[in-house]
Amino acid sequence: AAATSGRTERLVAMLTADATAVSDGAGLARRLLRYKTRERIASYVRAGFKPTPAKRRLAGGSPAMHIALVNGSPAVLAVVDDRVVGAVAFEVSDGKVASLRGIAAAHRLTRLTEAWRQAEPDAPVINAW
Repeated sequence: AAATSGRTERLVAMLTADATAVSDGAGLARRLLRYKTRERIASYVRAGFKPTPAKRRLAGGSPAMHIALVNGSPAVLAVVDDRVVGAVAFEVSDGKVASLRGIAAAHRLTRLTEAWRQAEPDAPVINAW
């Protein structure tokens, strides 16, 4: 809810003082993108969770958002049909988010998509993004 609210201060309040974030830039960046301040992380998350026609084209449709565990960490998965098109995993410390890891490059999501197809997922928290 905080990520889709458009209010950066709600996200900042959810982050630890030393929070960090890493993103693959949806495979469009030449290197991993790193964010080291709470304000930059909140801005990145808010922008990342804002639906746009360009993001829908890149994803191949309008993703449904699911809550899941990825490598033991809570995560939000963006899924189109039976394919994971994005994932954001969180590390939580003392009730706040200490780190985020975002992946949206298709070649990095192969194993996660395979695991998704074998699982029985819960209902999405957002049906069509």
